[in-house]
Amino acid sequence: MNLNNNKKISQNCVFALALVLFLLPTKIVFAETTATSSSDSTAVQKEADQEKENSTINNIKKVIQEKKTELGSVGANLRSEKAYLAKVLRVSEETLTVSNSSGNKIVPLDENVLISKNDKDIKVNEIAVGNWVGVFSEALNDSFKIKKVTVYEQDFSPKDKIITLGSISMIGKNDLKVTPRSGEKELAFSFSKKTSFQDYQGEDAKLTDFYEDLQCIVVAFADKNGNYVVSTIRALSTFEK
Repeated sequence: MNLNNNKKISQNCVFALALVLFLLPTKIVFAETTATSSSDSTAVQKEADQEKENSTINNIKKVIQEKKTELGSVGANLRSEKAYLAKVLRVSEETLTVSNSSGNKIVPLDENVLISKNDKDIKVNEIAVGNWVGVFSEALNDSFKIKKVTVYEQDFSPKDKIITLGSISMIGKNDLKVTPRSGEKELAFSFSKKTSFQDYQGEDAKLTDFYEDLQCIVVAFADKNGNYVVSTIRALSTFEK
């Protein structure tokens, strides 16, 4: 009886040992497979991240290069064009004599030069002495060739300016007299459609808001005849009337 029991125990031990030996390689193989799979996944992710980073860097480089090219083109255009403002002194069929702060200049006019005023093409004989013109030229073979002349109605001549502080001694619809605080003699001015009337805070006001003895500051410019036209008149205190 004991012999049989010992035999069964021995058989069970052998079976258990065989089962362990069978399962052990399976676990080892499974562990190796899992580790390898995880390693491959990490490598793939790193490679994808690197490609994404490289793509971003390449895009940035592309944008920078495009901007460099764009700025280079703008700079080239600026260097290839030239313009200046001047007053007409003399007009002929073939040239204009003009003057500005840099001196007198001769502007050659040929059939390729476009002459315009108020966005309309005009002829040379429509330019008058005293007109202000914009002269536009373009670089051609290391020199500048006149391409366009624009005539302006506005007078760009430098103007004398007066700024005075004082009290109103006389005011009418079209003119004004002010006695300066400095004690100088009375100054005479005129108004224009562009005159700006302001209260002491700089807000818009009306001519009728101003009156004699009101303290104010006056900014005026000399016209062609040497008369001073008020650009801005501003009260220095609240209106009391």
